[in-house]
Amino acid sequence: MNFDLTHLKVAIRGCIFGKEIVSFKEISSTQDYAISVAEIDPYCHGMVIISESQLFGRGRNGKRWMSPPGGLWFSVITKSDIKPSSSIFLSYAMSLAVCETIADDYNLEAFIKWPNDVLIKRKKVAGILISSAVRGEDLEYCVVGAGINLNSRPKGMKGTTSLIEHIGPTSITLESFLASVLAHFRDYHDQIQSENWESVTKRWKSRCPMMGKWIKVMVDGVQLDGLASDIDSDGLLILITTRGQKVRISETQDVSLKLDL
Repeated sequence: MNFDLTHLKVAIRGCIFGKEIVSFKEISSTQDYAISVAEIDPYCHGMVIISESQLFGRGRNGKRWMSPPGGLWFSVITKSDIKPSSSIFLSYAMSLAVCETIADDYNLEAFIKWPNDVLIKRKKVAGILISSAVRGEDLEYCVVGAGINLNSRPKGMKGTTSLIEHIGPTSITLESFLASVLAHFRDYHDQIQSENWESVTKRWKSRCPMMGKWIKVMVDGVQLDGLASDIDSDGLLILITTRGQKVRISETQDVSLKLDL
């Protein structure tokens, strides 16, 4: 399925994210390409890199993300004036953007599993990845990548689904879906840049059913049982253990959640 860049550019007209679009039929990884651009181009804020498929799509902690034709694989470059410790909120912004596109445009409930998985009926339909570079005390750039199973689902991947499995046989227009995601992402990005963390986290928590529930968390090989109580001002998950300890968990840690959604 070829991208119609003319259609996409019309759909996102006026949105900073998508002001420049680089499209590939096949690429090793949109995330890697976006990082290479962000490293050398000071004016690439808002650039979007998309590909019909990826040979070595990236997931969290070095895991491979299967990216066959029919899905939506893209990365967005941001060079925003935000604190380096707050870059995780851009991941939250993208997961919210995907959820709300699914809900608004396809009348389906989508939920977030901390920190970056988007689920439909307990199965993963999308994943979000962020890659950041810090220079001194400044966030040089943040690349926000997304892999979304729209018209196809990778074979042999347990616990995954695709959007088309829930809406019927009509294929999903990738350009329209991406345009909607970018518009939602822009709105949340603007709130983050204005340091309106509370509004973003409140919306994110409303999409994350694990909040307020007892969960099991594997942190660096050690299991912690406790209550997923909150997201703090740095975007970290706050776990209250069964012993009453307050543990702050970063999305960069090796975390495996066990939760019956």
